Amino acid sequence: MFNVSPRGRRFSDLVLRYVEDCGGDEKISEARRNLIRRIALLQCVLEDCEAAYVKTGETTLDERLKYQRLSNTQSRLMRKIGLLDARRDQDEDEDDLDPLTYAQNTGIRRSRRQRLDGD
Repeated sequence: MFNVSPRGRRFSDLVLRYVEDCGGDEKISEARRNLIRRIALLQCVLEDCEAAYVKTGETTLDERLKYQRLSNTQSRLMRKIGLLDARRDQDEDEDDLDPLTYAQNTGIRRSRRQRLDGD
């Protein structure tokens, strides 16, 4: 039995969740599983970068560039296998308006349909 670190458990949890988001273990190819592992690793590294920033509130230019490259790579891989579906995410978060949109609507939450129609 291996002694798995908390980061190792986080990695495994992310892999399982991403596999489920892609349709389940029996429906994904080995190539997609490989990309999911890479995406999960990038997520763990990005979370470590975020935790370091939260501790100090400071970053160097090199750290910000590394974070940007990792984040962009992760997003590109997620899009490639369908994990970033803007339409699905938008439907799930329909009630969560950004502050600017909320203010432009004079503080009234409107449905997505109303915003599109211009009402």
